Amino acid sequence: MRKLPAYFLLPITLVFTGCALLQKDHTVSPDERTGRNLLIYFAENKDTRRMVKAIARITGGELFDIAGKKPLPDLFDYETFFVGGSLTAGRIAAPLEDFLARTDFMDGRVIPFWTTRDAAADLNNDFEACIRGERFLRGGGFLFTGRVKVKQLEEMAGIWTEAVLTDLGLRRAAGGDHAEDTIKLFSAVYNGRLGPPVFQDGDWTFEMDGIRWYYAQGRFLPQGDKDRMEMFRPQFMYRYSMEAPVSPDELSPWQDMANQLISRRQLSGSYRPYRLTLSAGTIRSPLFETIWQARTREEAFSRQQWIDFLGRSVQIHRDIAAPLGRVEARIQELAKSEPEVQGWLKNLHSITGWNWRNVAGSENRSFHAYGVAVDLLMKAQAGMETYWQWTAAKGIDWHSVPVEKRQNPPSGVIRAFEEQGFIWGGRWQRYDTMHFEYHPELLILGTGRDDRSSQTVQIASGSGRNL
Repeated sequence: MRKLPAYFLLPITLVFTGCALLQKDHTVSPDERTGRNLLIYFAENKDTRRMVKAIARITGGELFDIAGKKPLPDLFDYETFFVGGSLTAGRIAAPLEDFLARTDFMDGRVIPFWTTRDAAADLNNDFEACIRGERFLRGGGFLFTGRVKVKQLEEMAGIWTEAVLTDLGLRRAAGGDHAEDTIKLFSAVYNGRLGPPVFQDGDWTFEMDGIRWYYAQGRFLPQGDKDRMEMFRPQFMYRYSMEAPVSPDELSPWQDMANQLISRRQLSGSYRPYRLTLSAGTIRSPLFETIWQARTREEAFSRQQWIDFLGRSVQIHRDIAAPLGRVEARIQELAKSEPEVQGWLKNLHSITGWNWRNVAGSENRSFHAYGVAVDLLMKAQAGMETYWQWTAAKGIDWHSVPVEKRQNPPSGVIRAFEEQGFIWGGRWQRYDTMHFEYHPELLILGTGRDDRSSQTVQIASGSGRNL
């Protein structure tokens, strides 16, 4: 016999189970927990209808009976969906199953529930197989043994719903979909270093080097630091905007990964990576120096290797050697047919990679210190600018330098880097046109712009994954 799921509640054990669940310390109030809720149901008996109405009342949710005549409301208006109803012969009722097969919940949170008079097995897997486009959370069933009084039914609904709401509240307090998306994004991009995303201890987490790391309200902290997170500032995330493609066939190869990792609700316009107001005295998260195993100069040096890149020897982190190799192959291919790329290659003055230093004028470690950034410096050309600080040192207002007066690589070269996970410093307000650094997570976020194309493409083979 299969074990009954945790939320299977029998009236005979209701009082004892209820005490155990309701004694939890609920740190959130009901209106903070789930946002707007919709209960979608198919009820073949009055007890199920009463259960649905009780859940709706407790959650403040709205009701939609798939057997009714009202049209399905716009699902984008809701954050959480409770989906369920009566079982038929121990299975999801066929009308509900058919409805779920036709419905896309667009990454809303979906929690199933079901009622039965038979000792049915856990149907969470059955519901999960039916539901599309969701953030599925395991729900549970209500086993009616004999006649069920209305008071008993209300208590059963209350116990189950309070437990579910508390879990949802903890997820929202931890950052909601933003936190989940971000942890999933980093886990996928740096999957050679980071373990899979797990919601644990009231926060989104992953494991790295045997240590549990926490989202910690955007700070990305190891377990030993999460209880003093006020000492750290959140990780700076922003929407890096790639150059608009010249045709639909040249869409970003990161769009496909974005569709898989980030809620389509957020990609549709509500997702906004945050900018920071830095608090005095706070320090930066050790996330990237740990990912790249570059916490000290000696440790960073041990991860570097020399490679031949565009005809020069460059010292870089060994984990980006493969993507840089693909960048070089693409540039060499472009040079066969594009005179602009040929000219750019001839005018390259130097290429530098690993350099243990901070960002100029900052206490923050440069990505060069990790060995995951390269500078491709062109030979000087009169009237052309490369780096905003060099421009300012000449007494020129660097803000006023137009794009056409900057020494920008050809667009095909920039795109070759971006397709392999590198962002270009020439897109920054404080421009650095020679600089490329490995930041695939920002490229994925950048595909979520409101003006993005609805089309998708296949991700470039091996671009940025399996570090």
